[in-house]
Amino acid sequence: MRKYITGFAVGAILAGTTAVYADNAINAVLFPAKYEVNGKAMQLPDGYSTINVDGHAYVPIRFAAESLGAVVAYDHDSTTIQVDNDFPVTNMNSGIRAGHLQVTKTAEGAAVEGKLFVGQDHWEAMANSRKSGIAPGSDVTVTGDLLFYDDQGKHIGKVPIQAAFVAKGDQIRDFKATADRDVTGYAFALLANVGPVPRGLPVPPTVDVYDSSNRLGIGDVRMAAQDGFTKIRGWVSLNQTGNYRYDATLTFYDAAGKALGTAELKQTGSGSAESFTATTFEIAGKGDFTDYKSVSVTVNTFEPTSDPLK
Repeated sequence: MRKYITGFAVGAILAGTTAVYADNAINAVLFPAKYEVNGKAMQLPDGYSTINVDGHAYVPIRFAAESLGAVVAYDHDSTTIQVDNDFPVTNMNSGIRAGHLQVTKTAEGAAVEGKLFVGQDHWEAMANSRKSGIAPGSDVTVTGDLLFYDDQGKHIGKVPIQAAFVAKGDQIRDFKATADRDVTGYAFALLANVGPVPRGLPVPPTVDVYDSSNRLGIGDVRMAAQDGFTKIRGWVSLNQTGNYRYDATLTFYDAAGKALGTAELKQTGSGSAESFTATTFEIAGKGDFTDYKSVSVTVNTFEPTSDPLK
């Protein structure tokens, strides 16, 4: 049996808007369409429908845009639905994304401009986190680091960024930042160390691969390949008491022991020889080594420091 809808209103939930109905009603027919995006079968989420109006299929804009890798946001001030596919810089620990990057060389280094996207899913996760302390609708400053790599996978710079948001709805905000070095020739950018993010119950990480001196170890590694690079997130532990600035190389191997690629791990961290301590890291390397079977850690430098931990 066909189902008809009279006076159909677009089924997108926009926070703070008021439903307005046209003087002339339209007749729409629910259309039981199947979807395939870039050769992959896709299903509409629960609560969404496809309709047929005068022979034209109307598809939920969020489903269509996100299936193609774009983001969707709503600008309340201009009552504009924004669909944007220029947010390729993704974070591995959240749905926060950066895009529209413009990097300009300056006398001191480089000026970096761009946009940050934070979606409603992130705010809901924050509200459901017992440790977030962020109420829906409150003002929030979202922070993170943009890590830049050249075409050989060498890390060439880090730029702290931030933008003001409201903890509700899908939003796009501008940011401006400066780098203390020239990163204009970058080939890949990674969005790391974003916050605030939801915090669940602490689970002790597994750190099981150490360098030959047993000073620095990694574990619980997760990966994602993108644009000829591999994004890497994991835990790092310093098995030596004090604060240290370190530079290490992670080498990933296949089942036959052939090196698939490397990644630089450069951070400042705190360690203890008496008890286990660990922090997260987010880096990238040239190539695709998501199917690696083993990894080695080589410490290049390991120096005491009094700088704040980063």
